[in-house]
Amino acid sequence: MLSVLGIAALVAAAAAFAAPTTATMARLVSVTSPVARNAHATLVAHVAPARRCSITVHYKSGPSQAQGLNPKRPFHGRVSWTWMVGGNTTLGKWPITVDCGSAGSFRTHFKVIH
Repeated sequence: MLSVLGIAALVAAAAAFAAPTTATMARLVSVTSPVARNAHATLVAHVAPARRCSITVHYKSGPSQAQGLNPKRPFHGRVSWTWMVGGNTTLGKWPITVDCGSAGSFRTHFKVIH
C-alpha cells in the first residue's frame, strides 16, 4: 500500500512525463554567424504561438539599440529579427538572449568579423 507521500510523488512524476514541454519551449532555429561589420544579421527562433518574445544583443558597449530588435509575436510558431551590425562593432563573439516569457528563453552567440 502506498503512503500519501508515495502517491503524491507518483502523481507529480506522471504529470511531468505527460506535460507537453516541446509546445512551450523557445529554441534557436538559426543565427547569422559569422557576420561582417556593416552587414545584416538574422536570428530565427521556434516558439509556441501567441507568445511575445524579446531579443537582446549584447555588445562590449552594452545592449544593442539597432533597429529591428523590438519585441515581436511569433507567427506560425516562428519569430525572427534582422538588424544591422554597425561598422564600429568590436570583433569577436557576442551573446544574444531571446526571452519568450512562459514559453521559455535561450541564449546563443554570434561572431562579428571584418
